[in-house]
Amino acid sequence: MIGAKAGQQVLFIGAGDGRLPAEVARVTGLNGRTLVIDSETAAQDVVETAAADAGALVEFQQSALSMVPADPGTFDIAVIHQSLGAAHAHRDRIVADAARVLRDGGRVVVIEGVSVSGILGKLRRPAASAMPGGEIQQLLTTAGLRAARTLAETDGVTYVEASKPRFNT
Repeated sequence: MIGAKAGQQVLFIGAGDGRLPAEVARVTGLNGRTLVIDSETAAQDVVETAAADAGALVEFQQSALSMVPADPGTFDIAVIHQSLGAAHAHRDRIVADAARVLRDGGRVVVIEGVSVSGILGKLRRPAASAMPGGEIQQLLTTAGLRAARTLAETDGVTYVEASKPRFNT
């Protein structure tokens, strides 16, 4: 769902278990870049282990999720990975900073846990960071991104994307 291609610059805001950034780094390759930022010091070991297991090159920087250490227009894709649900007070700043570091025409992809309804919801514990896709879309739109849409909600996870407008100069 991320849609990364060889040679692209991809930012992950939030490390998760490190496997997703490692798999994306296998796609972006040596001509691209995959950077993970996370505020937790333990995340670096998780990311480095996953990258080594995947045989991929992943960079890591410890930083507040709402203060990406990169210049504007640096990345083709910014993935906000399981970070919005737990960051109630900083959600808008995290999304705004992801938009800031995107190139014109770049995409933000948000991956968040959601509550599962029905029988599965009764059997499963709801995700700690349950956040509806519509709420995520609103955050993306408020940050100036366009065409916000939910790509999928499956197995307790929702995937939402939006793009940064292209400006002709």
